[in-house]
Amino acid sequence: MESAALGGGWAVTTYGGSSGSSATAQLPVARGDETSAEDRPLATVERRPPPETFSAGLPLTGALSAGYRKLGMLVEHLETRIEEMEAMGGRHRISAEWVLKEIDKFSQGLGKWLKVAGDDKSEILEHSIKSRPLTEFRTMVEFGAFVGYTATRMGRCVELAYQKGYEEGTISFEDSRLQGSNRVSTMEIDPIHACIARHVLDIARLSHIVEVWIGQVKDLIPRLGEEYGCCSLNMVFMDQRGTTFHDDLSQLEELRLMYPGCRLVADNTVKPGAPVYCWHTTVSDCYSTTNYTLHEFLESTIEDWQVVCDYQGPLAGSSGRRRPLPWEEDPDEPEWKEWEPRR
Repeated sequence: MESAALGGGWAVTTYGGSSGSSATAQLPVARGDETSAEDRPLATVERRPPPETFSAGLPLTGALSAGYRKLGMLVEHLETRIEEMEAMGGRHRISAEWVLKEIDKFSQGLGKWLKVAGDDKSEILEHSIKSRPLTEFRTMVEFGAFVGYTATRMGRCVELAYQKGYEEGTISFEDSRLQGSNRVSTMEIDPIHACIARHVLDIARLSHIVEVWIGQVKDLIPRLGEEYGCCSLNMVFMDQRGTTFHDDLSQLEELRLMYPGCRLVADNTVKPGAPVYCWHTTVSDCYSTTNYTLHEFLESTIEDWQVVCDYQGPLAGSSGRRRPLPWEEDPDEPEWKEWEPRR
C-alpha cells in the first residue's frame, strides 16, 4: 500500500492486489486560495482492491471473516458519509438520528442486511424507554451491543429527555447526580463488535451517556450492582442469545438490581427463540407481560416476537413467586380454571 499527499487535505492511497485490476479517477488538488475548480491542477487517483490478507498474513476467508468484512463495510460507509457531510459544510447535522438513518440505509443494500432492532421493533423500544422516568440513581442496560444501533437509540432517548427536562426546568444543568455517570450501559462479548459500537456512539456524540462493557453478560451483571447499587435498573433490553435470557433474568432477580416498575424488553424470542424466558415471565406474578408479534427488520416474510414485561417486585401477587400451574391446583377445584385477567 502506498500513500501520497496531494496537499490541501487530499491524499492518494494505492492498494496493490493480486488481480491487478484498477480504477482511475481525476480529482482537483484542493488549495487554500480561491482558485476555481477549472484552473486547479488534476491528480490521478488509482484505486485497486485491498489485499486478501491482513498485515499479519491471516487469510480473509470463512464465514467469520465475512461477517467482520460486512461490519468493516458499515464503518467505511459511515466514514464516507461523514466526509461528504463535512465537504458540504454539514458537520453540525451529524447526530444520533443521522447515524440511525445511515445504518438503516446501509442495511438495505444487497448482502448488507444487519440483524438490528429496527422498524416496528424500534418503535416499541422507544416507547418503553420514554415510559421510564429519568430520575436520579436510575440507569438502563442492554445485553448485546452488536454495532451500537440500539445503544444509539437508547442514548438518543435519554438525550431528548435531558433536553426536555432543561426546557421544563425539571432537570438542572448543574445537577451532578444526573450528569456524573453514564445512564445507559451496553454489554458485548465480541471485542470487535464492542469497538465498532463505541465508534458509532462517538459519531453519534453519545459517549457521555452510553458506555460499552466488554465481556459475557453473566460476568458483567454483578458489575451493575457495584457501579450503580441495588434496585438501580429501570429499563433492560435483552438482545443477546435467547437461550440465556432466563438465566440472566434470574441473576438480575437474585442480585435485586431491578427497581419495581422496571421495564424489560426481550427481542428475538421466536427466532432464534427464548421459550423458558417467555414461560417464566408469563406465569410469574412478578411480571406483567405483553407479547408483540412483529416482522423482522426489513424482512416482511419473517415473524418474530418482542416480549415486554413490567417488573412488579420480588413478592408481587398472592402466590409470591409465580402463579400456580394447572396440575398444582386443588383437586377439589373444577378441572378447568381461567387465568385471572391482568390489571
